[in-house]
Amino acid sequence: MFDKLVDVIVEWIKEIVPFVIVPQYEDGIILRFGKYYKTMSPGIYFKLPFFDEILTYHTVMTTLALPSQSLYTLDKQNVVVKGVVKYSITDVKTFLLEVYDAQDAISDMAQGIIKNIIISKTLEECTHTDIDSNLTKKVRSEIKKWGVDIQQVTLTDVAPIRSIRLINDNISNKIN
Repeated sequence: MFDKLVDVIVEWIKEIVPFVIVPQYEDGIILRFGKYYKTMSPGIYFKLPFFDEILTYHTVMTTLALPSQSLYTLDKQNVVVKGVVKYSITDVKTFLLEVYDAQDAISDMAQGIIKNIIISKTLEECTHTDIDSNLTKKVRSEIKKWGVDIQQVTLTDVAPIRSIRLINDNISNKIN
């Protein structure tokens, strides 16, 4: 209970202080009365207490681990694909105001592009090193409109898997 009271007091003090400091590794925006007012780079800025809302975000390079996907290659091989996206924020205004849950959007877009590339190649082609540069180019071109610069997309795992049918047709027919 005391912790909650301290948190409320700290937030109230932050709200009445007429300035904000943006650290070197962040950029931010000021929303005045809920509308975009100004973009902030690192430094000190004055704000109108209770009227300005400050939104900041880390703009340095970040990595995002993509969840594994089970896909079929062009030669009908079942593979599990896992990847990593390295990115940094170039336009914090676009990133914060025009994309809801940007990390999820980056992950979904990258996974979709990976899927499209993997299903159009054979297993042999999927293990070549040039696939990463192809992925990076395609993901970069799609995601730059969100104020994000994709440094690199890397497939960390491309492994063939066997699918095992737990119930085959003979057993299911005998049950019926």
